[in-house]
Amino acid sequence: MKVQTGLRLDKLVFDRFKKLCQGERLRVGEAVQQLMAACLAAGSVTVVLASKACESRAQRKADALKVQGALAELRGFTRAVEANEYLFVSTKKRETRIDQAIYRPAYDAVVALLPKIQDDALVQEAEEVLRKANVAVERLIGE
Repeated sequence: MKVQTGLRLDKLVFDRFKKLCQGERLRVGEAVQQLMAACLAAGSVTVVLASKACESRAQRKADALKVQGALAELRGFTRAVEANEYLFVSTKKRETRIDQAIYRPAYDAVVALLPKIQDDALVQEAEEVLRKANVAVERLIGE
């Protein structure tokens, strides 16, 4: 059963929070309910607010760094395919095609983390790099 409330909030704070929720594909009510559930589970509002802010900021930074690293691998993969070089790499004492060794793991990492990324410029960069990597892998596999 849902309960409708008439909370009075600062408009600027509410608008920014609403935008933040939209960026994470959440409705405001869902986000508030999850926050309330976390506070109840912890038995404290202040503890949750302090720990979640630090944890989420650090996690967002870690996710962004993982995406940037995977994008660097995809850029290298794309350059190698375009130059028709290094189409095989040695992994565990055997040769593996670079689409299997580099493209697939990096592609999967970016796609898995992209919904968590809030930096619009990084999302755009990722979309562009993924698009180019897809063209390169089609070229490689088609050969």
